[in-house]
Formats: sequence, C-alpha cells, structure tokens
Amino acid sequence: MIVHVVLPIPIGKSLSYGVPDRWRPFVQTFVRVKVPLTRSTLTGFVTAVDFGNDEGLKPVIEVEDPFPLVDPELARLAEWASYYYVTPMGLVLKYALPATLRYEKYLKIEAFSEDLRAVHGLPFKKAIALLGKEALLGHYHDGVIGFRDILTDRPFSPFEKSSVPRCASSGKLVAGDIETRLKYYMDSIAEHLARGENVLVLVPDYHVTGSYFRDRLGTRFPGRIRWYGSSVKAKERMETYLRVRNEGGSVILGNKSCLFLPICREGLIIVERPEDDGYRNEEGFKFNAVTVVLKRAEMAGIPIALGSASPPVEVFKQVSDGALTLVGGDLSKPLLHREVVMETGISSTGALPEELVAIVAATVEQKDRIAIYTPRKDYGSHLKCLDCKALFVCPVCKGALIYQKWRESLMCTGCGKVLDYEERCVQCGSNLIRFSNVGAEYIEEKVKEIFKNVPVFRITGDTLREKVKELSCLPGDAPAVLIGTQAMSKLYGFRAARLVMVEWEELRRVGGYRAGEKMFQILHNLLDALEPDEVDFFTARKKRVDLDSFLNFKLFYDDELEKRRIAGFPPYLRIFLLEVERVSEARGAALVEKIRAIVSAR
Repeated sequence: MIVHVVLPIPIGKSLSYGVPDRWRPFVQTFVRVKVPLTRSTLTGFVTAVDFGNDEGLKPVIEVEDPFPLVDPELARLAEWASYYYVTPMGLVLKYALPATLRYEKYLKIEAFSEDLRAVHGLPFKKAIALLGKEALLGHYHDGVIGFRDILTDRPFSPFEKSSVPRCASSGKLVAGDIETRLKYYMDSIAEHLARGENVLVLVPDYHVTGSYFRDRLGTRFPGRIRWYGSSVKAKERMETYLRVRNEGGSVILGNKSCLFLPICREGLIIVERPEDDGYRNEEGFKFNAVTVVLKRAEMAGIPIALGSASPPVEVFKQVSDGALTLVGGDLSKPLLHREVVMETGISSTGALPEELVAIVAATVEQKDRIAIYTPRKDYGSHLKCLDCKALFVCPVCKGALIYQKWRESLMCTGCGKVLDYEERCVQCGSNLIRFSNVGAEYIEEKVKEIFKNVPVFRITGDTLREKVKELSCLPGDAPAVLIGTQAMSKLYGFRAARLVMVEWEELRRVGGYRAGEKMFQILHNLLDALEPDEVDFFTARKKRVDLDSFLNFKLFYDDELEKRRIAGFPPYLRIFLLEVERVSEARGAALVEKIRAIVSAR
C-alpha cells in the first residue's frame, strides 16, 4: 500500500510513503499521519491511497486520527483554496486543522464490550498508554469502543452534515449603518435558529468588534452565542468546535479561523465589515477570508450576508452583476461638515492649527467627546538632518524609520527592526533633526499640553484593547478627546459628537489603486462607529480632495467602478503578487507558467 501525503511545508506536491501492515486498516483519505522527512518527523494529510508495491519507500510512522477530521465538503474547499491562491495543499490543510486543535485532550473511552470495561471512561491519552495506539484504533474500527467528548457529553465520531434543504446559494449585501445591519442580522438569525440551524457570523476581531457583537447578539439570543477563534481560551474554543459539529441552534462568532470549521445544520453565514484588513491572512497560507467564505457558501448552497457601511468595491460590483442583492441601498444622508484649508499641514509646521484648538475647546466645554483622526500612529516619520539633508534609514534594509517617543526608539517600516533613538545624524553628527510627517502620538502630546484637565485617549491598533477598557470606565457625560488612526472605527458604543479628519488626504499617496476606496472606507466606518453630528476636514491646500464625491455613497461607487474599468484594475482583472525566495530560475519559470494557466482558465 502506498499513501500520498501533503505536508505543512512550502512544497507544491505530495510525497509517497509505504504503509506498514499494522497501520493499513486505519489509513483513509485526509487522515493525518506521521512520516519521516530527512532527519525530522512531520505530520501530514493523506490525499490519495494506492494499492501498489511500496518497496523502497520510507514507511509511515503512525496514523494520528481514528477517522478523517476534514469532511469531504471542507476538503473540496481546501482544494479550491489551494488552487485559487496557488498555495501547497499541505499549508491549506495545516490552517484548516491547526495543531492547536487538540481534540484528544477532551475525549474519553466508551467500551461496548465487557472485555474492555477496564478502559471505559478513561481519558483518550491514558487509554493509549494502557493499550497502545494501534490496539486502540483497532478496537474502534471493530466497533467495540467509541469516543465521547467531556465538554458536551456527545459521541465523537466522523462528521456528517445534517440534512438541511439546499438550494442555489443566495447572497445579500446589507449596506447600512450599524443599527440597520444588526436588525437585519438578528431577524435573519432568528429565522434560522427557529429551524434548529447554526449561523456563522464572521467579525474582524475578537476583543473590540467581536465583544460588541457578542453583547448585542447575546441580549437577543441568550445562551446561543459561541466564540471560535485563536483569541479565546482553548477549552472554550474546543467546546464550540465539538458542539457545532454535532448539534444546531447556535450563533458562532469568529474571525478568519472559522473558515474550515465543521458545522452541522449550517443555515446562514454573515460577514460583518468585509473590507476590514483583519480578514487577510499574511502568514503561511495567504488568503482573504471573505473570498474563501463566499466560496464555502456557494459550495454548501447556503445564503450569505455581507454587511458594511463601506463595502469593498469588488463586493459592490457583484451587486451590479446580479451575484448579490442589495439590501439598504444608498447610505448618503445629510451630514454637517466643513473643510478647513491649511496653507501647510501639521506635518510641516509642527503646531496644531488654531481652528483645531478652537473646535476641541468648544466641544469639551459642552461636555461632549471629540475624535481626531490622523493616518499615522507614531510621533513622527521621514526624519531628516537639516544640515546635510540625509534621511534616517534602517541600517539593515534601508527602509524608512519612524520615531516612537513613548519608548525613545526608531522603528523600521520595512523589516520592523527597532533602534535606540539618538538626536544626532549618523552622517554628519548634527543634532538638527526634523520630522516631516507627524502622527497620533505627536498630536496627543500637543493636545495634552493645551487641555490639561481633559481625558485624552490615543487609539491605535497597538493601544485599542487597553483604551477600550479605560473608555468603558469613563462617565457617560464626561468630555474626552480621542486621537487615533482607523482603529477608532471599531469603537462601537463610544459616540463622539464631533469628528475631525486631519490630513486624511495623505492616504492618496500610499494606497495604490485602492487609495480612494481606502479613504472612503476609513471615513464612513468612523462615521458609522462614532456617530458624530459634525465632521471637519483639515486639509493642506495643495492636497485638497473633492469631498462631495466621498460623502455620497452612490456617486463614489459609480465613479470608482468606472475608473477601474478604464484602467483595468480589480474587480475587472485579477492581480497576482508573486514573491519568490531562494528558488532556481527553472522552478521560478514553472511557477509563473502555473499562474498563467490559472489566469487563462478563468
């Protein structure tokens, strides 16, 4: 017997191994096996079995699972993801069934024969220690023992999709503010729970957006909310895994970790804010969770709802193509706004504009909250010596350096290296250093100098969790100043009466073909979360933008789609980013041809 095994390493083919007689009865497609590779031992997945001569092949060391933990439907999804993202199947399956999913820790033995009463009720690992792995698997396949998990007290057996009437997958784009979206979600969830089905709800993160949704949905559906993701404790995650593979009637909250979660009686998938960067996985298996979950819904024939105040242009295009039905429609609504044109930006003068100081003063005097957005999180960037004009660059990769005053350090935006900050030019020794671009840390310092008795919170991706806890302790009628990046768009429930966008137009310089889309999404997600009555735009005269095009929902999407059609950008074309490291020219050329074949086939 020969098995073909894919391993969790960047190799785009399976490896063949022989199967010793004692392990042959337990080998199945997509069962995990331990195999030798050079001088190490790895765990991989069996993708095919041949009944041929295995002489000369290295043997399988051990069969890991009593049965495949990846069901046929999820295996098809993994195969599609491997093809679509040009990623080895072993890396996709490693993500689908991570090593952290230690189901054996939560299993006990059920003995159906008097001869095996000694192992009845024993933990899985103790039973292996007593009988041996081979004997235990043999008894299971002979039907004289079974497994039961200790968290739900249900049998642990091969996953089978419970029968739910299937039809062609239907998709909705729910375009509306947070309350509109939540109402649609809750009404839809109630229908599916009433039928005993499970509902999967993807949210960008656990600690902020996820907690908000957990509270809101938990109020409507008490006792039905379950979280699955790497951010929760292993036992809670495992209980969700075990429960939803056996029974219906739950709302599963999670992030991209849920893509390959086996769910019986799966009735609906909801994706909140599909434009969020949290759905992108950049390590190992690189993918966009929204793309994969759309394919999952299509394969399973179940409805899906994407909800956002600023959906991705690619998603909105599917509405015009008829692939998604729009619910909610035009989000444009009257908004009191004004533009303050600065001759030079804060980045150039280093001082807060008088108009900005006056706006903050008037807001806190009324005991309201004000949020100030800036595209940068650190104290300053683009450091330059005023004497010799030399830029501060990373000594390792020559990337740009940013200054973080809170820890008196420089950090490379390219490789992430952190260096001690010395106010001295390494080229000429001068201490005349200028920051051409300033960020949230700098603005925070200046605001605190002016408004000494007002609580000031710096909200960035690094501080979000900590500051949310502090904000939750703030009295509801207490004034406050929030200063931060797009992380503030996750602050649902923390309303600010006024929003100030400082040098928001700088995003045009760094966003590539998606610059306009990114600007639109940041603005509207801030409006969605903070619900301000007024918004002020502080823009440099030379970098002004047409505000009307960003404040009108339909106008923006119609214009953006037309620009992309003319330029040949997504969603009209698919763009590949090919990163090749330490590979021969021949292998690199073969990979390019593989990608060309995929493109031609679409």
